Amino acid sequence: MKKQQNFSVINFSREDVPIVVEDTKTRQQWVPVGVNDTDDFFNLLTEAYNTSTTNAACVDGIADLIYGKGITTDDKTFEVELMKIIPAEELRRISFDLKLYGNAAFQVLWNKEHTTIKRMYHVPVQTLRAEKLMTSTKVLNYLYCTDWDDTRKQREKITIPAFGTSKEEMEILYVKEYEPNRFYYSLPDWISALQFSFSEAELSNLHLNNIENGFLPVAMVNFNNGVPAPEERQTIENLLENKFSGTRNAGRFMVSFNDDPLTKPTVDVIPMENLHEKYTYVAEYAQDRILVAHRIVSPLLFGIRTASNGFSSQAEEMKTAYSIMMTMTIQPFQSILLDAINKAFIEGGIGKKDLYFEQLTPLVILSDTAEDTDSTINEVEDDVNESMENDNTTDENLSQEFSKETKHIRFSDFGFDKEFDTEYIKD
Repeated sequence: MKKQQNFSVINFSREDVPIVVEDTKTRQQWVPVGVNDTDDFFNLLTEAYNTSTTNAACVDGIADLIYGKGITTDDKTFEVELMKIIPAEELRRISFDLKLYGNAAFQVLWNKEHTTIKRMYHVPVQTLRAEKLMTSTKVLNYLYCTDWDDTRKQREKITIPAFGTSKEEMEILYVKEYEPNRFYYSLPDWISALQFSFSEAELSNLHLNNIENGFLPVAMVNFNNGVPAPEERQTIENLLENKFSGTRNAGRFMVSFNDDPLTKPTVDVIPMENLHEKYTYVAEYAQDRILVAHRIVSPLLFGIRTASNGFSSQAEEMKTAYSIMMTMTIQPFQSILLDAINKAFIEGGIGKKDLYFEQLTPLVILSDTAEDTDSTINEVEDDVNESMENDNTTDENLSQEFSKETKHIRFSDFGFDKEFDTEYIKD
């Protein structure tokens, strides 16, 4: 009689680099965006933020630097009105969305005559989808839905006109950067590190599983007294799992009673050498790739400690890194936001204003400057911030002015999103 054998083989599949696609061939009124013909783009970015410690630290830190101390103006008569039009917390959320998703949205509220903008609020950009272009060369509407994964909620979606396309009291000003071969949405600057963020998350799952399994080695338990029925096999597997898995079961031993030594169970340990070195390498490599994607010169700026970058001291490293970071990373984001806000102000009856972001300077730079000049931190703060300010982030030196009379098509035109608010600002 031929002996029965029961052995399972697991096939491992390689995940390809995710390619984000705007699905313009959909039958829907809106344009889905995602990987593998699914509308999962924003969900993937949110998951990468929530599960990767390095990625979350980078997104939070850069978003804080983008916002700095908020937007302001040298026009003191307009300063108070500016804070009313764009509340500080709303702009902070816009800065965060722009960094995390590469897209952001203002909910623009007009007066009844549609001549002057009254308020500009944040709207979660992941709740918006662009309406497909038909005969127009510009997105005319955005569709709002709290959960695009729920088909029932999709039936309740709200259509909101894009900024500058209607006479409605509420419009969506969608803020995004230019992306080649894309029209409706843009990608975050760290999109190339998406898989590395997931790798870092999987490492944490692996270590958690090791702890819960009592750091037991990978082993195969063979029972040499025949192949039992499926129900019996499941019972045996459950007993082994309950007895030996979990942190409280670490160090337990197995007792086996047998009628014949030939039928005793055998435990074969599957050797996996130098695992700790492999885990360390993967963790460090994933972290490094995430930092590169975010264009972070020194992780110390965001509380991430890595090997020395060749600076003689942490203070020296942070000074140099902060200056490069502001020029190469932070100020381009601020320029995008200032361009969008000034576009809204010019077309919204407020007019061109001299707007800029107040910078958020690390304390170590201020303290060292204060020590060198024998001054207090408060005394040197304004001078240090001014010395590091880039004039390109002020309205006076914007590379592009916007006008209602502009007729030519620019594929880098800002799209429009904003959080839906049913309350309108009264005159």
